[in-house]
Amino acid sequence: MGIFSKMFGSKEQNDDQPDSVPWDERPSIYDHVRSHIDPSASGLSEGGETLPDDERVNAGSRIRWAAGAMDGVATHHMGTGDPNEQVQKTVKLVMEYCAQPTAANKAVLYREIVEENTVSIIDHVIEAVTSEDQIDHQRLYELTYSFVTEATDREPVKFGIAILGLFGQAENEELFQTLGRHDEFTLFCAVALANASENPDRSLWELAKNVDGWGRIHVVERLAQTDDAEIKNWLLREGYRNSVMYEYLAYTCASAGGLIAALSEDQVDRELLTSSGEILQALIAGGPAECIDDYDDGAVVTEMFLGHISSAADSISDFLHINAIKEYLSDADADWDSRSERGWTTERRSALLESCAAILNQDVWNEKVSEALLSDDELEFHQANQAAKALGLETWEHHWRRWQAKPTDSGRWFYVVWHVDEQRFAQVLQAAESAIDLAAIATGPSDELGLGPEYESHSCLDYLLQELPRFPGQGAVFIEAGLKSPVVRNRNMAVAALTEWQADHRDGAPFETLRAAEKIEPDDDVRERMTKVLRGESLEEQA
Repeated sequence: MGIFSKMFGSKEQNDDQPDSVPWDERPSIYDHVRSHIDPSASGLSEGGETLPDDERVNAGSRIRWAAGAMDGVATHHMGTGDPNEQVQKTVKLVMEYCAQPTAANKAVLYREIVEENTVSIIDHVIEAVTSEDQIDHQRLYELTYSFVTEATDREPVKFGIAILGLFGQAENEELFQTLGRHDEFTLFCAVALANASENPDRSLWELAKNVDGWGRIHVVERLAQTDDAEIKNWLLREGYRNSVMYEYLAYTCASAGGLIAALSEDQVDRELLTSSGEILQALIAGGPAECIDDYDDGAVVTEMFLGHISSAADSISDFLHINAIKEYLSDADADWDSRSERGWTTERRSALLESCAAILNQDVWNEKVSEALLSDDELEFHQANQAAKALGLETWEHHWRRWQAKPTDSGRWFYVVWHVDEQRFAQVLQAAESAIDLAAIATGPSDELGLGPEYESHSCLDYLLQELPRFPGQGAVFIEAGLKSPVVRNRNMAVAALTEWQADHRDGAPFETLRAAEKIEPDDDVRERMTKVLRGESLEEQA
């Protein structure tokens, strides 16, 4: 029977059956993802993001990666070493299974993939496997199909998707679309769909609309060469949006979507104006991917955008997009000689700055921003706060009101203490004594990173401690709690807060606590910092 004549062939031989097999330990990942799909909605339903092997993957780790983040960081920011020995071992195990498809051989390969994270070298494995003339392709197909549909661990699922996709079978498209809805598998499913689908761009587009994290980034990057007008339009209006950073996809969508052509029309609708502003703002912010300086059409597109938005700007998001352009054009330290070669001439910059000023200097913005600062909606308030800073509006009272409404939200602490004067800081300190459970924080030193909701109070203390060096002699109870915290960051900040205390304050309780803390401090670097402060030495070299 030919390899492509059916999806699943013979079962493993059972003459070497182990007592237990790893794929029977938990529900399969495929069944888990499939059970959290609502055909009428995108993505996964509640609980779908938590995979059956999460407990195993996160055991012993204090940092939890978002779905697909580890693969995303690896593909965007890391290179690969020489994995030759591991590749040879993996291929040997694959060949052994294909020669003798027993459950025992399959279990050995399965555990190798999990324990050695073989997925990180999957491209090398694929190259080696496909060069093996003697491999039984039917059994390889059966092996990888079973990994995809039956594995209870993510690594064999990814391994299976990567190789199963090479067979280019259209009947597996639904399988890849299903697993691809989980960001952890989207990258692998996108590559598989490109091989298996009769219309790869349309299949990738369908998948892209069902993810919004690293999965969205991986899929949209693979649509960069599309000629499909409907997909290009979607790239400009929605495709760049993701829950990681818009900056990852702004350039791809501006280029592949044809932003310059879209804005060259006489009339541009409101939706496209908003998305164009978001794309330009992300390109200007730059960072992890190509930025405005890599975008050859940047100057012309900016000019077109300002021409359209000049009579349509009415939202705070519009204000922020235009303000980002203004700040870019006003950067005196930039290499404008080089930028002029890409259209950013002195004359164009001057004209564009005038266009920005004509919009941003309108009186209506003060009223709009002041009203939005009263909003309880997090996004609306955040945008209003950014705009208020650009307009020079005072916002502390608004932040104080929000802090009082939710003093356990660490994100609200930053703004009530950042650069405040002594009078307001004293007001915050007084309120903080009842807002922060210092006894619950001061449980003794450890090596905790302080991540996760259980450390929210420790994060609140962070923001307070980082401002205390500006107010020497104040906040003693917070410094003492910080010195006794299990979170390394708290202790470091508490030590730093004491560096500015004058000699006449050094006999007080905080320094007694510091002396005691130094004797039991488990972290060498923190203990050295404590010793320096007790000696009256500077911490600048370690800052």
